Amino acid sequence: MIYNLKAIRKQFLGLPLSEGDFERRGFDKGNDAQHRLEDVGKTVMMGYNTAIETGLHDDLKTITGTIQSEKVGFFHEGLAMGLYTLDIFSLFKRDRFWKFVKNQAKHHEYMSYIGAGLAIGVFNRPFESFIKKACPMCGCLVVDGIGFYHAFFKTKKTLIKYKVPLKVEENRFYLERFDNGVGRAIWFYNSGKPLDIAKTVKGFPADRRGNIWSGIGLAATYAGGVSDTKIRLLQKMAGEHVLMLGQGSFLAAHTRQRAGNPKIDESTVEILTGDNSMNCDELANEIMEVLDKRRYIDNKHSFQVFLEHVRDWIGSKITRQDRALLTTI
Repeated sequence: MIYNLKAIRKQFLGLPLSEGDFERRGFDKGNDAQHRLEDVGKTVMMGYNTAIETGLHDDLKTITGTIQSEKVGFFHEGLAMGLYTLDIFSLFKRDRFWKFVKNQAKHHEYMSYIGAGLAIGVFNRPFESFIKKACPMCGCLVVDGIGFYHAFFKTKKTLIKYKVPLKVEENRFYLERFDNGVGRAIWFYNSGKPLDIAKTVKGFPADRRGNIWSGIGLAATYAGGVSDTKIRLLQKMAGEHVLMLGQGSFLAAHTRQRAGNPKIDESTVEILTGDNSMNCDELANEIMEVLDKRRYIDNKHSFQVFLEHVRDWIGSKITRQDRALLTTI
């Protein structure tokens, strides 16, 4: 019976790894970043399929232990997506995801919320109740996952026609988080090519570009795949949004440090933020301690307050002269 249940789950909810092929998705291909980024996407899908077949079982920890440390965050994103999918379709047992976040994935909370957002995007489910139940400050990252899903799997509609789900469009804060996910997907869509990325972003309404650049900075740092030369060109192409690009890089560095799987190569985060991952993480923890798990600070969402402090810090690291040079492109 258990075997049959696993087989049914796999048959009806499983995701072929070929969905991550750039050629199938219509993404840029043929450069050095393609293999790396396809591998990242397929690691997320592997995590998803594992959770769909296994559920929240002790085997999950054993399987996760076989994943390369540098990729384990992507795998957790997929696991969270799969567990939340099972919760969506379960009649009675609907707490797999929340138990996962509180236990095995407690240090991968950010990636788990994004993974749940992928599931919500796929099955077009409401997200407001999720945000109310999640961490007061960072639970909004679920909308980031929704944005990534739309841009990655509904590329023409999202990256060419610039469509946004109505519930997201109605709320500026949600739109900002959605666009961060869109920016992450653009890193994959353009295979980390700075000039193509800038061209894609330029097509969006001006008031959306900053948060899209933040998502690009996050993906460039967390997923990587390109040389320092291209990262410096990316920074120049961001122009007036250079601090938003750095903001995304900061978030990626903090996410990896918190999960205990930092990248050995620090160059991307140092270029985009002006400092190293450990200092980014230290500042993030200091800000969160002051915010003290509050959802709002003076009628402003605490995550917005958090990001304002981050941008101020990055601004102090990237000198005025450097920013003046960057904005001349």
